Amino acid sequence: MADEGPGIPPEERARVFERFSRGSAPGSGTPGGGTGLGLAIANWATELHGGDITVMDTPTGCRIRVVIPAAPATRPAPW
Repeated sequence: MADEGPGIPPEERARVFERFSRGSAPGSGTPGGGTGLGLAIANWATELHGGDITVMDTPTGCRIRVVIPAAPATRPAPW
């Protein structure tokens, strides 16, 4: 997932995956838009599948990396 917005400051990256957590609008000190649930839901779904979600360092905008391990191969029943 990526966007070309103001990005997420390093000091806010740990909490953006918490429910109802919203970052500050750049330069204003006031919360930006949204409900603060999108990244919390993405974090929950990623963890549910044994994966990892992180905020990447980018020169502009925001990039979120999600890694979900491949499902193990299933074997047919022995009967």
